[in-house]
Amino acid sequence: MPCAKDWLKMDLVQENPILQLPPVVLNGTVGEAAALSMDLRENFGIFCSVVIYPVIPKGMIILRLIPTAVHTLEDVNLTVKAFAAVKDKLVSGVYKNSELALSFGE
Repeated sequence: MPCAKDWLKMDLVQENPILQLPPVVLNGTVGEAAALSMDLRENFGIFCSVVIYPVIPKGMIILRLIPTAVHTLEDVNLTVKAFAAVKDKLVSGVYKNSELALSFGE
């Protein structure tokens, strides 16, 4: 995967590019990913892209965010806390037993 230096060589970005946020990688099923994503959106007010199988290996969940110039440090801190909360729920099995996750039949 190209890094910022590669993009500079190809003249695709400015001299001092803003660093990209790394994705959040978790372990879980497609159903758990759906439940987790809905929880983030409905209970924490955070929309993020969820990448799941078949794009990545089964059992892996990747969360991607797109920060913008209007996001504040407070937004970042709230997001980190929300991610910690949903990770705890994922690990403890809350999403696995949710109606949404069970609808995937995994």
